[in-house]
Amino acid sequence: MASEKNRIKEVEKQRVKAETEPKFPYTTKPSSLRRLLQEIPKKPRPPKFDKNQLRSWGFNDANDYSVLRVLKAVGLLNSNSEPTDLYAQYMHLENGAAALAEPMKRVYEPLFHAAHAPYKESNDRLQNLFNIHSGGGERALEQQIQTFKALAENTIFEGHSPGPLPSSGVQGPAAVSTNVDQGRGGSPSVHIDLHIHLPENKSRRDYEAMIEDIGRFIFGRTEGGRRDE
Repeated sequence: MASEKNRIKEVEKQRVKAETEPKFPYTTKPSSLRRLLQEIPKKPRPPKFDKNQLRSWGFNDANDYSVLRVLKAVGLLNSNSEPTDLYAQYMHLENGAAALAEPMKRVYEPLFHAAHAPYKESNDRLQNLFNIHSGGGERALEQQIQTFKALAENTIFEGHSPGPLPSSGVQGPAAVSTNVDQGRGGSPSVHIDLHIHLPENKSRRDYEAMIEDIGRFIFGRTEGGRRDE
């Protein structure tokens, strides 16, 4: 009889533990995850990630190693910490960030069932979603949220560009010169020579955001390629 009671208590204990443990992958260094995701397209594909490989890329903090479990969760690395085919797709400068969209929807399926675009939700809304669909203490919940945001900032979802756009347009000096000629039918045609001096040590996401800003601020383009009226 006593053994049966102990078994029931143990089952209940495991149930409570399962309900309160984190449900989503997280790193204790979300800032390092952001930086690593931005470094991947700029570096050769390594045969395997280990602590020495991370150190060679400048990740020397003991907590940096926790980013690898997140890369495994979304499929960039396999169980042996070896880069996968998805990793190779993500390395592409053109649209590599789009490769993470489906893995993100798979890993964070409850969030995408609760909101069309959880990556666009406010911090308060994200806090609520993670409180409902995950577990863990306050610190673990915050690290799960920041891990999600770091991944989302380096993912393209259906035309949504990765990363926050710069708030003040193009960074660095840019010069524009225009020449107006007569085109066919007597209509004027405008030729624009655009010279951009891009800052160094920026990620491909930053450069893409700058080019998008050029389209908006100089050519009057909105998202989707339409002109502002």
